[in-house]
Amino acid sequence: MNFNELYFQKLVQALSLTLIHSLWQGLIAAVIAGTILMLTKKAKPALRYNLLATLLFTLVLTSAYTFASLLFSENEFVNNHLSNSESVRFAVTGKVSFSEKIAFTGSENRAWISYLMDFCSSNAQVIAALWFVVFAFKSFQATAGFLYLQKVKKHNAHPLRESWRLRFDILAKKMKITQAIQVIESEHVLVPMVIGFLKPMVIIPFGIFINLPETQIEAIVLHELAHIKRRDYVVNLMQIFCENIFFFNPALLWLSSLIREEREHCCDDLAISVMENKTSFVHALVSFQEYNVNGSAFEMAFSRKRNHLLDRIKRIIYNNNKPLNAMEKLFVTFSLLTAVALSAAIPQEAPQPPLSQAARPQPMVKPMPVFSQKPEKPEMLAVADQDTLPKKKKAGVTENAGSIELNENTSVNTNTVIATNYNVDINTDGISTYRINSNGKDYDIVRVDGKIRVLRIDGKEIAEDQFSKHQDEINEILQKVKEEHQKAEVHRQEADKHRAEADAMRKQADEHRSQANQQRIQADEMRVQANQQRLQADEQRKQAETWRAEAEVHRVHADKDREKFEGMQDNIIDDLKDAGVIKSKVDLSYKFNENELVVNGEKQPEALHQKLREKYMKDKNFEMLYNYGSKSGSSTGIHYKK
Repeated sequence: MNFNELYFQKLVQALSLTLIHSLWQGLIAAVIAGTILMLTKKAKPALRYNLLATLLFTLVLTSAYTFASLLFSENEFVNNHLSNSESVRFAVTGKVSFSEKIAFTGSENRAWISYLMDFCSSNAQVIAALWFVVFAFKSFQATAGFLYLQKVKKHNAHPLRESWRLRFDILAKKMKITQAIQVIESEHVLVPMVIGFLKPMVIIPFGIFINLPETQIEAIVLHELAHIKRRDYVVNLMQIFCENIFFFNPALLWLSSLIREEREHCCDDLAISVMENKTSFVHALVSFQEYNVNGSAFEMAFSRKRNHLLDRIKRIIYNNNKPLNAMEKLFVTFSLLTAVALSAAIPQEAPQPPLSQAARPQPMVKPMPVFSQKPEKPEMLAVADQDTLPKKKKAGVTENAGSIELNENTSVNTNTVIATNYNVDINTDGISTYRINSNGKDYDIVRVDGKIRVLRIDGKEIAEDQFSKHQDEINEILQKVKEEHQKAEVHRQEADKHRAEADAMRKQADEHRSQANQQRIQADEMRVQANQQRLQADEQRKQAETWRAEAEVHRVHADKDREKFEGMQDNIIDDLKDAGVIKSKVDLSYKFNENELVVNGEKQPEALHQKLREKYMKDKNFEMLYNYGSKSGSSTGIHYKK
C-alpha cells in the first residue's frame, strides 16, 4: 500500500484521534466507577462486578464508535465544510487540522485544545506507529503466556490422585457443573488455577494434599470450580485484549483491576455458599498468604498478591466491601476535575442569527484558519467570500474595495477576543477583523496595519471613499473595544493576584500540615516510648511480687524450721538430764551429729550417742549445735547435710 494514499491517511488519522479521545472517555468512566464503588459498599460482589464489567465494555464500545465515526464521516466533512482550496489540499495531503474544522464550522476554539488536536493530527503517523509497536509487544507477551500454560499442561503433570477424583466430582455436582473438567497436579505451579473455556482444566500444585487439611483443599477446589461455573475465563480473555489495546489508558487499566478483584470476591462467596463453612475458607486463604506468583495473565489463579488476600479475608469476615484507598480517591478526584475542565474547553456551536437578520447577506469576513504546517502546493485561503469583486495582488496581501486575500507565504495565527457583543480576530501580522453589533447595527471591519480596508454595515458593503462618513461611529466602536480589552486586562491581573495569594495560602497550609505531621510523628514516638516504659514497669512489678511471694514462702519455712529446732532442742536437753549428763541448761553447750555427741566439751559414750541418733536423726543427716564454741564465736542451730 502506498503510504500517501487517501484511505491510509484517513485510517491513521482516525486511529490516532481515537486513542487520544479514549483518554478523556476513560476519565469519565473512572468517575463513574468510583461512584459505583462508593454507592455499593454493602452490596454483593456480583452486583459490583456486573456494573464494572458493563462500564468497561461500554468504554471499549464508545472508543470503537469514535473510531468508526472518524473513519467513515471524513468525506462528508470535506464536502460540507471545506472550501475548494481546502478540499484540494486534503486530497493531496490527507490532513486537515482540528482547528481548521472548528474554524470552518463557526466554533470558538480553545487555544490549548486546538494546539493538542493540531499536534495529534500532524503527528498521527508517529502516534499510530508507537502504539502499534507497544501493542505488538503486549500481544507477544500474551502469546508467550498462553504457550507457557500449554507447556504446564503437558510437562511434569500428573493425573489427580484416585482418593480425590471422586471427591472432586462430588464438589462439581454441588457447584451444579455438568461440563467435563480435567484436573491435573503440576510441579510448575504454586497456587491452584483454571485455564481454558471449552475444555476447562483445573491445575493443582503438586504436593498440596500433603501440606493442607482436606477442608481447606475443598475450599480451594470450590473456588476454582466457581470460576468455571461463572465462565470467567472468557471475560478475562476480553480484558487482556482490551488492556493490550488501551495499555496507555490508566482509567481502563484501573477499571480492569477492579473487575478482577470483584471476580475473586464473587467466587469466594459462591464457594462459601456451597461449603457452608466460612472458617475453613478463611484458613485456606491464610495458608496461601506467603505465595506470590507472577504467572500468565491467561490463568485464573487462586491468589497472587498478599494484600489482595488480606482484603479478601477482611471482606469475608466483616461482610464489608473494600473502600477506595487514598490513591484511588485521588485518581477519581483528578479524573472528575479533568473531565470538567475538558467539558468546559470543548468548543460550542456558534449562535444562530436572530430571525430578523436571517435574510441578511452573510458577512464577507470569515475566521482565518491556523495551519500546523506549510501546504505541499500553493493555495489561496480567502478571508472574504470567493465570489466578490475582482482582486489585485500584492506581496502577501491582495486588496480590493471589499476583500483581503492571503497567499501561502502569509503566516496566520488567530486569537479570538470576545467582549460582550464584540467579536474580534487579531492577527500577529497586523491584520485584525471585527464583527460587532452596536446600537442595533452589525459591523464587519477589517484593518491592515491599523488602516481600515473592509467595512460592511448591516451586510451592506461600504466603499472605501465613504469610510470617512462613518469614522465617528467606528471610532466609538473601537474605543468600546479598547475599553473592554482594558477591563479584561484588569480582571486578568486581579485573577493573577488572587491566584498568587491562593498559592501562598496553599504553601502555608502545606507547611502547617507538614509541621502537624511532624508533631504527630513525635507524639506517636513518645506514646510508643511511654507504652514501652509502662510495659517495663509492669514487668518489674510482677518480678517484685514474685520475689516477695518467694520471700514469704522462705519465711514460713524458716519459722517452721525454728519451731522444729526449738522443740528438738528441748527434747535433747531433757534426755541429757534424764541420762544424768547435765542438771540444768545453765552454761550448757553441746554438739550433736551423726559421728559424735559432745556435751560441755566432753565426748559422751557411744551408747547415749546411738540412742539419741536413732531417736532424732533416723534417716536424716544433720548437725545440731547449742552454744557450741568459744564465747565470741559460739553458734546455735541445726545444719542439714546432703
